[in-house]
Amino acid sequence: MPRAFLTIALASLLLVPSFVPTFAAALDSSLDAYVGQQPEALLKAKPEFAKAYRSAVGELDFPAWTQRLAAGKRAERVDINGTAYVLTSACSSAGCLDEHLYILFDPQSGRASGLFYLPPASDDPGDTRTAFSRWYGMPADKATAQAIGAFLLERAATDAQTLANPAKQ
Repeated sequence: MPRAFLTIALASLLLVPSFVPTFAAALDSSLDAYVGQQPEALLKAKPEFAKAYRSAVGELDFPAWTQRLAAGKRAERVDINGTAYVLTSACSSAGCLDEHLYILFDPQSGRASGLFYLPPASDDPGDTRTAFSRWYGMPADKATAQAIGAFLLERAATDAQTLANPAKQ
């Protein structure tokens, strides 16, 4: 009897690695369904994204443009601490220098989190409006929330710098 159990246990170990690439491929294909799409298109065509986003922002007092996400960057895949996410961002169609909304979506959990970012005014070095930026939908796990927060804040600051100082051609 112990020999039969050992044989089954060893056989199951040989099968497990074959599922790992399948799971990874499934994750990649689920991310591919979002990558390259505009935020407004994701809200319209991906109900799981729209549900996660609406749940994350809840009743927060954000500007009206955050309901439609009409202007923004195409979604991309990002990895934070070994977890794959879909990242997209949006801004007011009047201009992206004032306010920016970052949405980080995890298709596996169906959850979204993000940052409503207020970049400092480029003409005022003492501007502190960034302090009024707001996080939303952050995970309960403190380490994960900190990693996501650091990633989003760095991305937001980099994007704001790029927008404020476009490359000369």
